[in-house]
Amino acid sequence: MYAEVAAGRPPSPQDSHPEQTWAPVGGRVAPKRVRELIDAISMLASEYGFPAAAGTDARISFDRDAAKVIRGQLDLSWAEAGNRDLWSFLSLVALPHVTMWRFGASNKERWIATDLTRHTWARLWWQAVVFAGHEHILAALSESDLNQLLERRSIGGDPRLVRETARAVTELTANASRRAVIRDVTARLRRYLAFLDVRALSDQQVRDMCHALTNETVTRFETDAPGLPGESRT
Repeated sequence: MYAEVAAGRPPSPQDSHPEQTWAPVGGRVAPKRVRELIDAISMLASEYGFPAAAGTDARISFDRDAAKVIRGQLDLSWAEAGNRDLWSFLSLVALPHVTMWRFGASNKERWIATDLTRHTWARLWWQAVVFAGHEHILAALSESDLNQLLERRSIGGDPRLVRETARAVTELTANASRRAVIRDVTARLRRYLAFLDVRALSDQQVRDMCHALTNETVTRFETDAPGLPGESRT
């Protein structure tokens, strides 16, 4: 099916596919539920300009709202959410029109779920899970920020680490490049994770650790390059 997408002929949205398969355990979703998801996402996309081309700000705003819709419509366990076929079904069968509008056809990872941190819909589901109850933190992050946090598996697989690192970085008042700060903080955190089991830490201890590492980064930047210019969010 992706061959059709790459050739500029994305299929129309469908609530089922003749070659779809089912997991050996668990229930089966009814086509009606798939259609409800198609309608909800299509309606949301139209609020941000679909089917016309949308600017960067509109696409990011769509992602933030779509994350809540995807999470609300798909009541999945983490194990179920790791099923790559499920996400490929969404992008290629249920939501090809919106997937095309959001990312175009050139990036195969946005369509076929080889990397769930980059797939159009899988990444939004996980963002909604990680930042549940803390949506203001998610709203303060750019796509680049999220990539830095979620694509590093040792960090991105732990909601507390992602959330508290993001909180620490977004609360910074120092005039430093957000991208550079996150890159340095995540490198420091990964070194800690080599000998620290964060599951043994309380929520407050995780928060304190992430703030401490962020402050270490800012201190180093200020020492190495005083007056480091800030970076605008895109």
